[in-house]
Amino acid sequence: MFTFPIPPLSIVLLSALALFAILQLAYHFMVYGKLLRKQDFSLSEHPWQPVSIIVCARSEFDNLQQLVPALLEQDYPDFEIVLVDDASWDHTTSYLEELEETYSGKISAVFITEDMKKHYLGKKLALTLGIKAAKHELLLLTDADCIPQSRTWIKHMVQPYHTNSESEIVLGYSPFTKNPSFVNLASRMDNLFTAMSYFSYAIARNPYMGVGRNLSYRKSLFFRLKGFASHLHIAPGDDDLFIRDAANGTNTAYTMHPDSFVITSGKTSMKDWFQQKKRHNFVGRYYLPKHKLSLGFCAVTHALFWITFVANCFVYETVGWALLILGVFWAVKLPLLYVNFKKFGQALTAFWAPVFDVLFVFYNFVFGLVALFGRQKKW
Repeated sequence: MFTFPIPPLSIVLLSALALFAILQLAYHFMVYGKLLRKQDFSLSEHPWQPVSIIVCARSEFDNLQQLVPALLEQDYPDFEIVLVDDASWDHTTSYLEELEETYSGKISAVFITEDMKKHYLGKKLALTLGIKAAKHELLLLTDADCIPQSRTWIKHMVQPYHTNSESEIVLGYSPFTKNPSFVNLASRMDNLFTAMSYFSYAIARNPYMGVGRNLSYRKSLFFRLKGFASHLHIAPGDDDLFIRDAANGTNTAYTMHPDSFVITSGKTSMKDWFQQKKRHNFVGRYYLPKHKLSLGFCAVTHALFWITFVANCFVYETVGWALLILGVFWAVKLPLLYVNFKKFGQALTAFWAPVFDVLFVFYNFVFGLVALFGRQKKW
């Protein structure tokens, strides 16, 4: 399997594989290695500032029946829930009217019709009206299909505002529920790598995105930036592109405490997951150049690593060395992934990383084309 001497062209091919392996490992340790930093999760005792929780719902009657009781049970001294009915066609409207009457002063509802949405894409109108209706400075956003993992979710998500007066944004994590399907495993793996990426960049004081399923920012920041004005013509991006415009190295905080997580069911079919990722990757073309360059570097070197590995496997003189490099590569990379995945409560998923590492080459290629040439949908 290991032969000497190796022809010059084979040496070039093998050297390329080694180079891309080193570049990938360097990226992982320089970026994802920042997640190894220990975070203080203790909740301080101090007067908690009032919070407005905002949920936009478009025909989410069943999900709201699960979410609203969980929000009402939150252990927090002063918060309101603003529910926005985004032109629903199920029982959402009547349910919100009932909630507003039953929990007057605690729950308020905003109603949007299809006529109001005529010139707006996505849920940006709904979020804007929900934020305008919010009474408090601290906003906490989640989606109707999410459930907080603890009664102290609000406290953990707004803790950075109380410990650092410069904080204007707090990034949170939202895992997917686990089921035996391949789509679920793939979506959970993809979600983990996305979280690892945006948390790592935030730790490095270079934030580039967050997820609207678990995100907090100040109301004054929203209006200072004129809301979503810079990207109102784009359907998605109410989280990614807002963070692009609003976040910097000093005003963006994060929390990775398990009690700060909100869990969501995710997608159950390949078609639904594809549509979700198509929408998210479409936004990628509007990231700042420095972030597109950095994220693109990771994707390109990742693809070239596997391309050169396959190429070496077809060369008798280098196949053994290629397998050796692959073994060393995963011996170094897998422990880092395991520790980081464990921080997000998904440690065992790390053992699937080598399988999905190959599949994500095709995944990144397909969605890269979507990001470049795809068309947006209204919702």
